[in-house]
Amino acid sequence: MLSSITGNSAVGKAGVIIGAMLAAIFAPIAGLLATCFAATILDMFYGIKVARKRKQKITSDKNWHGTLIKLLDEFTIISLARLIEMTVLGSSGVFVLTGGATIIISLTELWSIIENLNTLNPDGPWRVLGAFLKKKGEEYTGIELNFGENGNIDDVKVVKESL
Repeated sequence: MLSSITGNSAVGKAGVIIGAMLAAIFAPIAGLLATCFAATILDMFYGIKVARKRKQKITSDKNWHGTLIKLLDEFTIISLARLIEMTVLGSSGVFVLTGGATIIISLTELWSIIENLNTLNPDGPWRVLGAFLKKKGEEYTGIELNFGENGNIDDVKVVKESL
């Protein structure tokens, strides 16, 4: 059957086999990848809105370049977690590492989206959610955070670190 699909071409057979192997590895985590990619695209969208509000110059090359690098980094982290699960842990149905990586990446993007929303409308309901995430982040990491004048994560300084 493989020969009939590929026209008895060795390159075609190799392509089908490699494609099937990649699909077996990445199909189970397609939803996790889509979640991270959607959060990154939303963050880019709100980042553009904030830049327009601040009257900052937006170049499509810089914007897409940064977003594509972020997406590539997310794909790499989740893929490596998946490969570790499959090879070292030997489990193909349990997504502990890939799920954990997805949660961390998505929460980071969510925090950035909340900051952008707070910049666009400081009196919005996300102010409470941002304070909650900051409090929980401090509890889980053991690091007390002190945000800068404009409340952005870019201005965060570690005030106290407890071990």
